[in-house]
Amino acid sequence: MKRYETLFIVQVDLPIDEINSIIERYRAIVTALKGTIVKVEKWGKRRLAYEIKKQSNGYYVLIDFAGNSTIIDELERNFKIDDKILKFMTIMKDGNVDLATIEKERQEESQSETPRAALIVESRESAEPKMESDANKDSALSEST
Repeated sequence: MKRYETLFIVQVDLPIDEINSIIERYRAIVTALKGTIVKVEKWGKRRLAYEIKKQSNGYYVLIDFAGNSTIIDELERNFKIDDKILKFMTIMKDGNVDLATIEKERQEESQSETPRAALIVESRESAEPKMESDANKDSALSEST
């Protein structure tokens, strides 16, 4: 069993429900062919370096999985057929992996997601500047004069 990463770009003007159904379709292809999905990352909307099919923006999705080469063949065949997919690329991360390592990584990923989300919320709250109300500013100005 080999470890792969597939990155694909979906048209940005699609509704989020349709983007999610596209992701689920490709996730189902991997699991139907006895592959193991490690993680699915939605990178979101990004500007493309150059226009692809007259589109300047795209919605990026990364699927990290383990399986055999028949999964890649089927995924890429479906990517070529689907008009909603702008570009795709698959790379092999590791030549030989075992299921125990993958399951351990999946558990670590699911445990680390919750604290990471909490840190993002905390950092956003601390980054927001504290604004004084207009009344406080007016009273401070009148006291100094």
